[in-house]
Amino acid sequence: MDFRSDTTAHHHIDKHLACTACGVIIRGDDTSSNLYCPRCRSKVRRKSFSINFSIAMALSGLICFFPAIFFPILTFKIGIVEQPNNMLSALHYFYEDGYPLLSVVVFVTTILAPFVQMVLFLLLFIPLTNGKRPRFMKPLYKLLYEIRHWVMLDVYVIAILVSIIKLTPISDLIYETGLVMFVTLSVFSSILSYSFSPRQIWRAYAHAQ
Repeated sequence: MDFRSDTTAHHHIDKHLACTACGVIIRGDDTSSNLYCPRCRSKVRRKSFSINFSIAMALSGLICFFPAIFFPILTFKIGIVEQPNNMLSALHYFYEDGYPLLSVVVFVTTILAPFVQMVLFLLLFIPLTNGKRPRFMKPLYKLLYEIRHWVMLDVYVIAILVSIIKLTPISDLIYETGLVMFVTLSVFSSILSYSFSPRQIWRAYAHAQ
């Protein structure tokens, strides 16, 4: 069976689409920019972003990624003692405090998954913009489709905001460059996830050589 006919994605087969939420088959056409499932009301089709737009978001995210991970996010100051903290030190604190599983989950959802997602977008989309079919298209697409559900940078941003509110009364907080880069990375990652369109990818793939 052709992988493009897999019902795990929204795709176009003889003007019919499959809802990924409940699996119902819906009749659609290429002129529809938005389509909702009549059974569960999930959005089946949305207006597609350009491939160049997705590439720009992925590149912008990668530019922010390493500063967001390695630069200090917040510095706690109590008296004359200052303690800078970045993403890696937060993982270390979770592990040392007896939460190794939480440390692994945070690493996967805020470091590994976002990085892999951005790299996969580039590996798939850059060849397509040049009219070429990417190597290992099927496994890369499957990995991208699954890993985007593990990107949870926005959850960690909320956790940082909660920490700021709770720690402000007991210590002085210095907002570092890493915080700006991490929030910016979260924005780019969210836009990238929203712009993901299986229909867009396979249409470009069908016209590539």
